[in-house]
Amino acid sequence: MSTAPPPDLDSPERIDALVLAFYERVRPDPVLAPWFAEVDWPHHTPRIQAFWKGLLLGQAGYAGEPMSAHIALHRRLPLNAAQFDRWVELWTDTVRERHAGPKADEAIARAVSIAAVMKHKVLSASASAG
Repeated sequence: MSTAPPPDLDSPERIDALVLAFYERVRPDPVLAPWFAEVDWPHHTPRIQAFWKGLLLGQAGYAGEPMSAHIALHRRLPLNAAQFDRWVELWTDTVRERHAGPKADEAIARAVSIAAVMKHKVLSASASAG
């Protein structure tokens, strides 16, 4: 008997659940936990859910400047390439375990792209600030 493939990441509810599952991995992760230890989860989680729903489904609702937020974080608690790489690894694993299809692939591709740009700009900002 064959099992059905996992669903695509094609609804607001699935994106909300994915973000929750992802952060369940991030919080105890030895590489990422220090950067998420002081996050206001009731505030942060809906914002990130809205961010991904905007990217993947075109839904309005996200308002923020993630680049400036991450540069500010980096100034308080310096980031390095390993954290960005681990973030992508956990995101990819979480998506792949729960979803398959074009939107799931897009979620991974966008995460890879976001992390690459963020890594470059955040780490460059610290080099130019020093």
